[in-house]
Amino acid sequence: MSAQRLHPFALVDDLDTLEVSRELGHHLGVVRRLRVGAELFVGDGAGSFRAVKVDAVQPRVHLVPLSDIQTPQRQTPSLGIAMFLPSNERLSWAVQKLTEVGIDRIHLLSDSGDRRGGVQISAAGLDRLDRIAREASQQSERLWLPDITPPMEAQEFFGDTSAGVAILDPDGGPLPTGVTTLVVGPESGVVISPESIPRVSLGLPILRIETAAVAGAVVLAALRASLICICDNS
Repeated sequence: MSAQRLHPFALVDDLDTLEVSRELGHHLGVVRRLRVGAELFVGDGAGSFRAVKVDAVQPRVHLVPLSDIQTPQRQTPSLGIAMFLPSNERLSWAVQKLTEVGIDRIHLLSDSGDRRGGVQISAAGLDRLDRIAREASQQSERLWLPDITPPMEAQEFFGDTSAGVAILDPDGGPLPTGVTTLVVGPESGVVISPESIPRVSLGLPILRIETAAVAGAVVLAALRASLICICDNS
C-alpha cells in the first residue's frame, strides 16, 4: 500500500489502455458522480498505479493519463489468514474486511469432519469473492489484490505451508515472533495439525470464525507496520 492517499481510487485491468468496464463506468459516473475534468488514481491490482483524468462520461467513461505508472515497494512480510469456511454470507464479510485490513493471502480450508460435511465453493462462488475483494480494495485504496485460494483440506495446507504459521486457540499461548499466517476455525473448534505449529491466543473469548479472522488480521497488520511489538518476557 502506498503511503500517500490515492483518492478517489479505482481498479482497471490495464494501466496503459485505461479501458473502463461498464461496471466501473457506472461506479465512476453514477455512484461517484465524477464529471469531465475530474482527477483520480487508478491501479491494476498488482501494485502499480497512475493519476488519470476523466476525459468523457458519455457514451462511456473515458480516462486519459496524467502521470507515469508508479510501482511502490510492497510491504513485507506477506500476511495470510487460513480460515475454515463459515456460511457464504459470513465468508463474504470476512473477505471484505480481510482485504480492507491488508491481508495478502486468504486460504480457504475445508473440513471433511465438519457437521456440514465439508463445505465447497463453486467457481462462480470464487469469482464472487474476487469481486468482493476488488470492491473492498477500491474502497480502501489498496494497490495489491489479495490472493484467494480455492478450499483445500487442512492437512494439505499444513503440508504445503508450515513456516510462520500459528493456529488461533483460546487456550493457546502468546503470539511468538515470526508468525505471518494465522489459522482460524473450524466451528468444531478442533484443528488437527503438526505439533510443530504453535497455538496462540488473542486474549479474547470464543469468537465466530470470521470475527477471529479479522481480529487476528488486525494484529498481524499492526505488527508488520511496527505499530505494536511482541514483548520479550524472558
